[in-house]
Amino acid sequence: MTDGGAGVRILQLYPDELGVTGDAGNVAVLRTRLERSGIRATVDVHRPGGPLQGEPDIVVIGNGPLSAIRRVHADALANRHVLAEWAQRVPFFAVGAGLELLCSRIEDGSEQWDGLGLVSATAHRGRPRRVGYVIAEVSRAGESASRVLTGFEDQATELSEVERPFATIVRDVTGQVSRPDGVRTSTITGTLLQGPLLPLNPWLADELASAAASHAGVAYHPDASLADLDELAERATERMRAHVSSVFTTIR
Repeated sequence: MTDGGAGVRILQLYPDELGVTGDAGNVAVLRTRLERSGIRATVDVHRPGGPLQGEPDIVVIGNGPLSAIRRVHADALANRHVLAEWAQRVPFFAVGAGLELLCSRIEDGSEQWDGLGLVSATAHRGRPRRVGYVIAEVSRAGESASRVLTGFEDQATELSEVERPFATIVRDVTGQVSRPDGVRTSTITGTLLQGPLLPLNPWLADELASAAASHAGVAYHPDASLADLDELAERATERMRAHVSSVFTTIR
């Protein structure tokens, strides 16, 4: 067990608007894994119109519809400089519309909005909708083998001008594929996959928890008590991977 010291502060942006696909579960997983490993963790939220109080140790921003992006857009732009400053050293985990908001631009037909510009990408909405479980591979620095990521997609968004994708989707409802997902920078992990993702992929949760703990000045070592949660995740993802091509065909 580590000494939690001042602990880790988790900040969830716009939980009411961008938290519709179980994104609170991602926050809960981070908090649980940190606390079971002896590191005190607190969760703060930021809502439109409120102040951003102090630099957190990790920022989590979830998914939502286009109407949600519209509701938070003005507040996000008002805080763009603070968020950009944080993104130089604070880990971010962004899902779906949350990732779109971090892009340079968001396009939806004839409409366009400036994003926060924290990642070099453009989000194009209105593409053919994809729905279903997927299997992806994530390459990690210093590791010869890719990590397997299991998730769910229900979106009609594609990203362009991405310098470094987060993952490569290798199987979806259509069968074997090879297409990029998300964005990754030195501090930002962004994906269009939902779920929530972290309960199903403990290795990714540990990676983010470690980054948050490092920012807080403490070392994260997953406690043995997390093995029961890891086993549940493995059982769930085994079933998802076995049936990934037979769950959905199409939703029009």
